[in-house]
Amino acid sequence: MEIEKNQGVQIDAYVNQVHDINKAESSEENTSKAAAKTDTVVISDAAKRIQEAKIQLDAVPDVDENKVAQLKKEIEEGTYRRSADEIAAKMIRDGLINDGA
Repeated sequence: MEIEKNQGVQIDAYVNQVHDINKAESSEENTSKAAAKTDTVVISDAAKRIQEAKIQLDAVPDVDENKVAQLKKEIEEGTYRRSADEIAAKMIRDGLINDGA
């Protein structure tokens, strides 16, 4: 078998092409690994305080059981008395608070 000069050039071109592809793939892997290493999540101090406040707020009951029991007792005994001015003031205050929300 006889080897011609052009065959050597074709083989060298193929080998160079394979090397270039391997370099590109290796470079892409290194880039993605470096990006993965630098990805971080940082929670700000404000967000941490909000989370802590939410946990504390969730621990507070929605209903004040002692106050409900006291009012229930006053109603049952007939001693529950509130003035019209007191009721009106609370209605206005609650209305203003709810309208502002």
